[in-house]
Amino acid sequence: IRRILPDTQAIEFQSQTLARAEARRRASREAELALEQEIKSRGRLRQAREAFAAVLVPTVILGTGMWIAFLSFGNVRDRRPEIGLLRALGVRGGQILVLFLGRAFLVGAAGAVAGLVAGHLLCLYGGDAPPDVRALGMRLDWKLTAGILAGAPLVAMLAGWLPSYLASQQDPAEILSAD
Repeated sequence: IRRILPDTQAIEFQSQTLARAEARRRASREAELALEQEIKSRGRLRQAREAFAAVLVPTVILGTGMWIAFLSFGNVRDRRPEIGLLRALGVRGGQILVLFLGRAFLVGAAGAVAGLVAGHLLCLYGGDAPPDVRALGMRLDWKLTAGILAGAPLVAMLAGWLPSYLASQQDPAEILSAD
């Protein structure tokens, strides 16, 4: 253009346009890489949490089962005179077993309900998460809830089975003569 029109000023826009296009392409690539890294990072974090939960959940279940078993042994020991009296009155061992296992079932069910309510309230009102994030986290998983409501009484009954069985097998003459 300067050769044809020597007194005109020519400004080259192509290099600026190319530079901007290259900058956009580079930013796009960097954004894609950052997104891929974030997805990988979240995947690793999810795997770590799942591995931790795979160890923690059975440990907690085992610990609570042992705790319930010890409490059941204490309950049987404290109720020896009552068991002896019931057996002397003609109550069969199977009925004593059902009585103690029923108590374990009720304790497990009450614990499941209390835990679900406490966990729900803690998620709703606890922590520093913004209200919209807490609301998203409050969706109730019905399968998990049903599993908890069925599993907790089952664990309590399994943990209380041995003490309950031992209570049902006690001889009323030995119990009443000792007291």
